[in-house]
Amino acid sequence: MTATRKKHCAAWPSSHPARRATMALRIQLKASRLAHETQSALDTARLLAKHGGLSPEAASSITRGLILEQLQHTHDAEQLQRVWSGLHAADRHTPDIALSAARKLIELQGDASVARSWLQPVWEQLVSDPQSLTALQTQRFFMGMQQAMEGLDAPWLARIEAAQRAAPQEPRLQYLAGMACVQRQLWGKGEQLLQAAAPRLSDNALRASAWKALAVLAEQREDNAAAAHAWRQAALQAPL
Repeated sequence: MTATRKKHCAAWPSSHPARRATMALRIQLKASRLAHETQSALDTARLLAKHGGLSPEAASSITRGLILEQLQHTHDAEQLQRVWSGLHAADRHTPDIALSAARKLIELQGDASVARSWLQPVWEQLVSDPQSLTALQTQRFFMGMQQAMEGLDAPWLARIEAAQRAAPQEPRLQYLAGMACVQRQLWGKGEQLLQAAAPRLSDNALRASAWKALAVLAEQREDNAAAAHAWRQAALQAPL
């Protein structure tokens, strides 16, 4: 037997089983995904990544997609919270995952305070480094917070007000601070912030929400003309 042949044979026992194991995991991953067995596919993808069968980029993309699919197919808030609790901490801090989970929880009529806690890492990322989020992620965050405003507590109000003071020309933070003040029954301050933000918001949904809130506030103080104007402005934001 030649030296080359001996060298090849010596390497075979250690490398061949590893290649076979990786191939088996790849087949299992594909089969689980085709069968829509999301948890099995997620476990397999993580195992593949752990043993170097997927590049870090591929592993991140595949696991993120599987988690988003898993979140989307939950049927009640309790099931969704179980899925969330089973995620790795790094997954829970991934903006797309946190945004989708919070939105789904609100859709399932879950606890808004829980949804806000899921959004908090995204908020902290937005405040510390706004450019680290995509434009779509930023838009989804503000929409998510709008939907999760019910029962807003004092610590969240303080966070939002501090961020708004630090960036007074950012209309979305003005809007969020205004809505937070309204939730905390700080009517005058909330109205002032919303009036400043509403004409400057580029997002139709946020602009419509701001005008609707202003309309309700005007109705509360029985200012029919201001209410009618605000309702008209809100209606103008409806998509064509």
